[in-house]
Amino acid sequence: MKTTELWLGDRVKWRKVAFTIQSTWQNETVDLWDADNCTLIEDVPASELKVI
Repeated sequence: MKTTELWLGDRVKWRKVAFTIQSTWQNETVDLWDADNCTLIEDVPASELKVI
């Protein structure tokens, strides 16, 4: 299993869309803002993200 360090403000792709990490959690999930900072998506598993 590959571990990637994720930090607040990192740009990532999830489901082919770019997001910015808003929060990271100890349960290995993150909260994401969309490109326009209009939509917050919560509790996304970090394993589903690709750093861009």
